[in-house]
Amino acid sequence: MVDAVTRDQQEFVYRLALSLARSTIDQLDGSIHKFLSELGHRLRADRSYLIMFDDATQTISITHEACLNGAPPQRDAIKHTPMARFPWLLDQLQRFPVLVIPEVEQLPHAAEEEKLEFRRESIRSLMLVGLQLEGENRGILGFDFLDLPTTRDPETERFLLQIADVLGASVHRQILASSNVRFENSLYRYSEQFPGVIFQFRVYPDGRATFPFISDKVSDMFGLTADMLQPDARPLLDLIDEQDKASFSEKVDESRSQMTPFETHFRALRHDGSTAWMEARSMPARLADDSIIWHGYFYDVTDRKRSESEIEQLAFYDALTGLPNRRLLRDRLAQALNSSTRDQSHGALAFIDLDNFKNINDSAGHLIGDELLIQVGQRLQQTVREWDTVARLGGDEFVLVLKGFPTETPSAAACVDKVCEKVRSALNEPYCLNGIEYTGTPSIGVTLFFDHDTSLEELLGQADMAMFRAKEDGRNCIRFYDSMMQKKVSERLAMESDLRLAVRKKQLEVHYQVLVDQNGQPVGAEALLRWCCPGRGMVSPAEFIPLAEETGLIESIGYWVLEEVLSRISSWKTLNSPLAKLPVSVNVSARQFHLPSFCSTVMALLRKTGASPRNLKVEITESALAYDLELVEETLGILRSMGIRISLDDFGTGYSSLGYLKRLSLDELKIDQGFVRDILDDPNDAAIAETILALASALRLSAVAEGVETKGQLDRLVRMGCTRFQGYYFSRPLPAQEFERFIEKAGRDRQRRAW
Repeated sequence: MVDAVTRDQQEFVYRLALSLARSTIDQLDGSIHKFLSELGHRLRADRSYLIMFDDATQTISITHEACLNGAPPQRDAIKHTPMARFPWLLDQLQRFPVLVIPEVEQLPHAAEEEKLEFRRESIRSLMLVGLQLEGENRGILGFDFLDLPTTRDPETERFLLQIADVLGASVHRQILASSNVRFENSLYRYSEQFPGVIFQFRVYPDGRATFPFISDKVSDMFGLTADMLQPDARPLLDLIDEQDKASFSEKVDESRSQMTPFETHFRALRHDGSTAWMEARSMPARLADDSIIWHGYFYDVTDRKRSESEIEQLAFYDALTGLPNRRLLRDRLAQALNSSTRDQSHGALAFIDLDNFKNINDSAGHLIGDELLIQVGQRLQQTVREWDTVARLGGDEFVLVLKGFPTETPSAAACVDKVCEKVRSALNEPYCLNGIEYTGTPSIGVTLFFDHDTSLEELLGQADMAMFRAKEDGRNCIRFYDSMMQKKVSERLAMESDLRLAVRKKQLEVHYQVLVDQNGQPVGAEALLRWCCPGRGMVSPAEFIPLAEETGLIESIGYWVLEEVLSRISSWKTLNSPLAKLPVSVNVSARQFHLPSFCSTVMALLRKTGASPRNLKVEITESALAYDLELVEETLGILRSMGIRISLDDFGTGYSSLGYLKRLSLDELKIDQGFVRDILDDPNDAAIAETILALASALRLSAVAEGVETKGQLDRLVRMGCTRFQGYYFSRPLPAQEFERFIEKAGRDRQRRAW
């Protein structure tokens, strides 16, 4: 342990150690928080916190936090955050017991990810101390300074190392206690779902045996209660068949002496007088009094024992649906390939993935999810031909082996498409699950094979890629594999690499497109992200924005865009031009919008840049509303209370609902350019645009027509009552300086007309 330097520091460490030692497990959180606050005051830090590592998930989370001086908390933002995001920081903490960062902006290039995160939290400098638990770095004691720089101070560092030792011991105590509680809760929770009996079996040095825990299903099997067996295991052990008792005891002795897993089968007398085969599995652990406790389970395997042939059969069939599994699929595919060679006919492998299956599992539970999988398997079997194979790979993934199609590839593809369309239609029909009706859709990827030309793994890979293409194309559709798919996968990986490089090298730019009224006068602007890649040229946002969403880069990009736009708004505030009052819309992705820290991040950036919230408009798409509507409403309410206006982008293309329109705090609807483009030629598009305008008027919302490219479109929209417009007819998106000149020129032209 490191010696404290001053008497005052020594007294603080002793007081901390004594308080934590006297605290019960329930009191530890409060004690730790109290001392974090005191430490923060002592060090003049804006935030003091503990971060713990989760080795199982390789994530970090803030577990305790004390914020001073009005600093925004980060506990909700740093929760289950991947360690891989901060490689430089974790490497430094492995090398140095105390890490002092005097100025965030002076961090090396290798710490770019960390710098982005520190900027998001508005940190100027910080001190971090590694928490050693059982000889390994398992956490961080940290102090953030939002406005002050900090310097290395050996006396303070020695003091913090001693504090970290004391806190580490208490946190370790808390972790062990939490693990025990979680283990006990898990036993009770899972024992209700497990089909057999879950137990803890303890044998003392004197030979006495007990069941400290045994699930209630033991009563269903043997008519014995848990209360009866907890102090004495003999009533249950006595039910073991006489012929199996010796073998059972040998297995127990072997496991106890060698501390190896206990696995055995035995017969036992059930409460109804029948004999059942049981399979038992458990792991031993030695306790302080030299007794041994086994954690395990046993369950009825009578049917399996009754027929060894059934055991062999189960190896080839999925336990839930009864369909062939991957092993049998190989055999069936080999037969199909032989048939293809023999008959000179095409076969097909179709990969089926259920769209949004996870949502049903999460919302309705796994039992409902399992029932859905069973019904899907039944429908597939009823839909395909008797010589085809339906298999389940696992989860919500099914595979069809189809055979007997024409030799000519185009004809074969047409026939396969008909079969798959029939499958798609069957899976679109409603499901009745536990008395509730559910609807679901599949995404189907198909690859053809002919005459032993491809292996099973290659075919599965091809069908899998085709299935993902079906997902990308909107789901509930069928897509065929071809060589272009492989090329697109490679291109996507290359673009992802280029995009990561673009974020690090700041190759992204913000352009601005003017928003005008019916007289053509600027009344606002929209900030639009642009990427000019050195090797690709200008990359369409329609390509790189979805990629950023999928890879998680959208969070750091979104933060940078907000900071860039707010800095620009702040710089316009000092100009004597129309720019000073111009509101600017910023598109916020659904992922960024639903971050717990989003509102506090916006507040921090407004404070940092000095921009007025009344010059900011946050644009969200309807996909951001496909979450907990109460949380969405709360977030929008906070933003509007700050003076920020809210615009709903691309209205009419997503989860359009009058219900959320009347509930949510919105200021503006934007008519998607898809409706504007054909407004002169397509009566349906014209009717939709007019309906949206009427709806906005009724709800007292502004309405903006996007994508206006011709005077004819403008005139038609004006006649409909639209007063706000955006599109190439007025201006393309412009780099910031060009946009500033454009607005200033528009202002001068307006003045001349007024004269």
